[in-house]
Order: sequence, then C-alpha cells, then structure tokens
Amino acid sequence: MNHLHKIIIILLSLFLLNSCVSEKKQVEVAFLFNDFNIPRWEREANLFKDRISELGGAVTIKVANGDDIMQHSQAKEMIEKGVDVIVITVSNAVTAAAIVREAHDKGIKIIAYDGLILNADLDYLVGFDLQKVGELQAQYILDKKPKGNYVLLNGDKAHTAAFEMYSGVLKVLKPSIENGNINIIYTGWMENWLGTNANYYFDKIFEFSDKKIDAVIAANDGIAGGVADVLRARGLQNQILVTGQDGDLSACNRILNGEQTMTVYKSSKLIAYGAADLAYKVANNEKITNLQPRFNGRVKVPSLILDPIVVDKNNIETTIVAEGIYTMEEIRNYSK
Repeated sequence: MNHLHKIIIILLSLFLLNSCVSEKKQVEVAFLFNDFNIPRWEREANLFKDRISELGGAVTIKVANGDDIMQHSQAKEMIEKGVDVIVITVSNAVTAAAIVREAHDKGIKIIAYDGLILNADLDYLVGFDLQKVGELQAQYILDKKPKGNYVLLNGDKAHTAAFEMYSGVLKVLKPSIENGNINIIYTGWMENWLGTNANYYFDKIFEFSDKKIDAVIAANDGIAGGVADVLRARGLQNQILVTGQDGDLSACNRILNGEQTMTVYKSSKLIAYGAADLAYKVANNEKITNLQPRFNGRVKVPSLILDPIVVDKNNIETTIVAEGIYTMEEIRNYSK
C-alpha cells in the first residue's frame, strides 16, 4: 500500500467517524409537572432544563394544571414522540401507574420527582426525605412550644409526599400527645396544597372552636400563607407559631416579619441538578450507583434521597440567599 492509499484510508475513516458522531441521537427528556402553583416548581423546571442543556440534551416541559387526565394525555404525547426519559411530579400518585406501564411498553424510563408513583414498576425516584421534613417541622415547633393546642394542615391526599410528611410529624409529636402536653384540635388535608383552601379551613376553626391555638404545622409555604392571612385579618399575626416548607419568597418575607416561624428548605438546585444528571445517565444507559431503595407498594424503587434543612430568620441568609435563590433585598421588599 503506497503512501497515497494510506492517506485516503485515514481520511475515509475520519469521515465515517464524524458521520457517526453527527448522527448520534440527542438525549430527549420530558419533564411533566402537576402544576406551577408552588413557586419552586417553575424555578426547578428552569434549573433542570439548563442542566440538561449543559450536558448536551433537550427538555420538553409540560404542566397539567392539577389535572391527572391531562397529565396522562401529556405523557402519551411524549411517549409517542419517543423521548428517552420522562421525569414527572405526579398529579395523582395512584393513577400515574398507567403512565409507567405505557412508557415501559415503548422502552421509556420513568423518574418520579419529589414523590413516588405507587404500585408501579417505577424506574427511579429523586426527592428529599419527606418524613424528615415533617419531623423537622414538628421538632422545631415542639422545642418552642412543648405544651399547647396544635393545628395540623397537611398537603393533598392524592400525593404520597403529604402522607410521608404527616407520618414524620406524628412520629415526633406522639409522645407529647400521649402524655397530654400537646392537644391536636384539628387535622385537615389541603387539596392541591393551596393556601386558599388552608385559609378557608383555618378561618372555620376560629369560627367553630373556642380553644386557643398555639401552633400550626402547615405542610408547605402556600398553606402557611393562607394561615398567615387569617391571622393578619384577626389581628393575631406574630402570636401563633407557623411552619412551612419550600422556602418561597413570600414565606421568607413572612419569616423576617415574624408572621411565619420557619420553613423547611429543599434545595432547588440540588434536586433539579440531581434529577437532570440521573435522567441523562439513564438515557445513555450509564451505570448508576449510590441509590437507596424506596418501596412504592410494588417494587423497591432505586432512589436519590436528599436532605432538607430548617430555615428561620437566623440562617435565611446563609442558606436560601447564599444559594442564590433570592437576595435579602428581594425578600425584604416582597409585597403580596
């Protein structure tokens, strides 16, 4: 073989290699959200999209506006499109099992985001230790008010997250309930985790109960906001302990003003980047390690479980602000 032939073969090899590279399929990920009612969801959608783009993939975002039938329809659309992975915050943890089955029929993996899909062969979960969220809320309030009347305003019954948090709350409070130090005067479940629902039920408690309320364990910041509105209207702001979860801007403002006692912050960057990295690895059939099992009623789901943290007025600047979610000026100047 002469020198010219060698050059031609090398050039042909390089051409074929480049052709293979250029034809390599871009990773396509669908992220299906139940709704954007909670401010963190839209923030995390953007963080997730940025991270996937950074890795070299593309993301389609769909929002079901709290409608599980719409979410199922959106999932079918993404399945027919042939995406590599579907990440989902479920509208309904039970009916979403159908989405898993239909995706698997087409060889598409499902990653549940911030809450399990029940009774399905779910591939992965990315989320925080939700029982710990409830434990942190209850312990914080119990340390400040070890005796008194508590109100428990939980999340939506359709979400496993609500029950996991509630179990954490009860785990901490049970000894104090049993010895009579804590009296639970009302327990309720807030549809779609909405503050408007909490506002309605909490106002009714004042209307129909003559018992003094010492603390409200509100499942998230939206619910806490509904509580705060009632307390403000009744001239009771800063007088009753109120928990929250998510680190919303409005909640951070209430914490600085004393209208909310604390929130449990689940780092948006941590969960969004963690889910994006996992989705990209799954799409590329990479080996995935260091996951924990979480039973969903059918299988032990390999799960990336993250730790939440307590945020109050003493550490808001070194946590939420330090992560770049908001500035102190934005928090102070927030107006409803």
